[in-house]
Amino acid sequence: MGVTYVVDKQGQTTYSVYTRDKYYEIKGEKVIREQGHILGDIPIIEYYANDARLGAFEIVLSLLDAMNTVESNRVDGVEQFVQALMVFYGVDIDSDTFKSLRENGGLKVPAEGDVKYLIQELNQSQSQTVIDDMYQTVLTICGMPNRNGGSSTSDTGSAVIMRDGWSDAEARAKDSERCFKESEMTFLKIAIRICNLVRHLDLKPLNIDIRFTRRNYENIQMKSQVLTTMLANGKIHPQLAFTHCGMFADPDLAYEMSKGYEEEQTAKAKDMFAGQVNDETDEEEATDEE
Repeated sequence: MGVTYVVDKQGQTTYSVYTRDKYYEIKGEKVIREQGHILGDIPIIEYYANDARLGAFEIVLSLLDAMNTVESNRVDGVEQFVQALMVFYGVDIDSDTFKSLRENGGLKVPAEGDVKYLIQELNQSQSQTVIDDMYQTVLTICGMPNRNGGSSTSDTGSAVIMRDGWSDAEARAKDSERCFKESEMTFLKIAIRICNLVRHLDLKPLNIDIRFTRRNYENIQMKSQVLTTMLANGKIHPQLAFTHCGMFADPDLAYEMSKGYEEEQTAKAKDMFAGQVNDETDEEEATDEE
C-alpha cells in the first residue's frame, strides 16, 4: 500500500491509504471512507536510487563518522597541548612562587631538580594522512569524480576520465537511470490510464521514450567518428546513425534539426546555382546581340 497523511489545525492526523484497487481514508483509528479506484496500481511511486534502496552517501556513513572523530580528536589534542600540566621534579614550590613564575616566565631550580610540561602531542601529519585516506575512500565508494585533481602534459581525454573518477561517476549515473526508468514507467502507466479514461485516448507506455538530458562527453571523439562513418555508408539510414552513435541525449531531436538544416542549406545552394545560371544566360544573350 501507499500512504500519505495530513495534520489539521487541531492536531488530528488523516491518512490516505491506496492499494491497487482500493482507497481508504483513516482518521484516528477509524476508517471514515472506503471506495474502489480504477488506477490499476498504487499511485504513490518510489523513485529509488539503487537496488539496495540506500542513499548516495548512506554506505559511507561510518567513514564520515570516523573522519569527524579524528578531526575532533585533533582539536582536543591542540587544546590539551595548550592546557598541559607543569610537573616540578625535586622542586618544592608554593602558590606565591608559582604565581611569580607565571608572571615572570622563569624559575630557578636546584641542580637535581627539573621542571617540564606533561604533554603527549598528537602527530598532526599522521592524522591528516589518515583523514586524506578515508576521504579518498569515500569518493571512490560513492563514485565521485575529480578525485585526483592532478595534471600531466601527456594526458588524453580517456586518461583523465579514468584517472579522476569520471568513468565511475558515469557508471553510477547509468545505474541510477535504470532505477529511475523503472519507477518512471510505473508512473507513466498510471498517468496514461487516466488520460485514456478521461479523454478516451489510446496512448500506450511504449509510445513514450524516457530520455536524460545529462551531457555525456565520454569518448566524444570516437562517437563523432562513428557518426561520420555511419552517415557515409549509403546502406545505413541517417536516423540510425544518430541513434546508435551515443553522441546525443535526444537523437531524434538531433536528427530532425540536422535534417532541417541540411534541407535549408540545399535550398540555398540551389538558389545560388540558379542565380549563377541566370547571370551566365544574360551575359550570353547580351554577347549575341552585340
